[in-house]
Amino acid sequence: MEGTRPVGRDPDRRLRPSAVLVIVLSVVIVLLVVAVPAVQRWKADEPPVPLRPSTAPDRVRSVSIDFGLVVDPGTSWPGVARRLDQVQATGVALNAGRVEFTAFDWPAHPEVAAESGTDHLAVAARQLRVGTDGQERQITLVVDAFIPEWIKSDPSVGGVGAAGQRGPYTASASQLHSGVVGDRLVEYVAALGERYDPSAIELTELFLSRYTFGAEDLVLYRQMTGATDWPRNTDGSIFEDDPTIGTWRSQVLAHLLGRMRSALDGVRDGRGSDIDLIMDVRVDWEDPAAGRPFSGQDYAILLGVVDKLQLWAYLGSPTGPERTVSDITDLTGTLQSAGLDMSRLIVSVGLWSGSESGEPPGRLAPRTLGEAAAAAEQHDIRAVSVTPYTLMTDDHWAALAEIWA
Repeated sequence: MEGTRPVGRDPDRRLRPSAVLVIVLSVVIVLLVVAVPAVQRWKADEPPVPLRPSTAPDRVRSVSIDFGLVVDPGTSWPGVARRLDQVQATGVALNAGRVEFTAFDWPAHPEVAAESGTDHLAVAARQLRVGTDGQERQITLVVDAFIPEWIKSDPSVGGVGAAGQRGPYTASASQLHSGVVGDRLVEYVAALGERYDPSAIELTELFLSRYTFGAEDLVLYRQMTGATDWPRNTDGSIFEDDPTIGTWRSQVLAHLLGRMRSALDGVRDGRGSDIDLIMDVRVDWEDPAAGRPFSGQDYAILLGVVDKLQLWAYLGSPTGPERTVSDITDLTGTLQSAGLDMSRLIVSVGLWSGSESGEPPGRLAPRTLGEAAAAAEQHDIRAVSVTPYTLMTDDHWAALAEIWA
């Protein structure tokens, strides 16, 4: 008599196809439940490229948003978007940080991310790139050239004054021209262009002044000018205000900016040539067309390599005299009379006034801001920027809306 099989599943019996299908579907559902939120988070951090409108606005009216606000997880981007809608801003500038402190995980240097795992620029851009009227905004990414933490960890990269003192914020001329600091800045600009494809990349705090007299700077000065030594006073000290030094400084920065322009041209299979390179520059109110060669910002030299210059037409100053709204009109009028291409100039209206350490910090009166924004558009200026977002109050937004909206 044949033995009886024990109760239970026959180990030799194969599962029916329908049973296999049920198991597979169950596994897929479980995986989707786990994976979908992760994918959504990943998608939220993906930049919505390109960050430029398909058609450029007739006038660029932009507001600049500080780095602290960009990387603050508590920032209400819908609230920021409502403010931009209120004034009908056609552009917005997002501060992308410094090479030592970035607003996203830079693959080449992930250790310098402000918050690892979050692309703050992508988060902001998703909320700000399109207004409630359906119009796309131009988005500019701002790179701050200061490197205070790098200098603290490696003083050799910092600039050196005529008396041998080390500058706290700026790299030396030789570092910016052909050193690791200049290389890092070029790499960062290219990385931003490749990842985000913005309307423009803007360089701020990129200047040379008192701290360009290190030993390596002298070697570079000799190579670029053919001189054997720094210009000197009769007592043997360096003549810091000699015009040749200002021209040389401008050429150093132009060399760096030219490298950035070439790097941008090579990203996104050559489409990076559509990304404007903008340089923030100081203003000589007495001789505007000359620029500020002492700071390495000779306008004529810089315009040979960048697409546009953004003029710091700031009325308030913690050190110098306060300027008036009419000074802005005179500034652009003089530049136009000097033959500058006004389409390549952006006027930046800063809200700072008086002491920045005050509580509340000093700022232009709302009415003055509105008048300055209106004056900035005279003499064929087609692009105006208001900065910074954090100094704007309800009254400032209302005053700006009267001019722009």
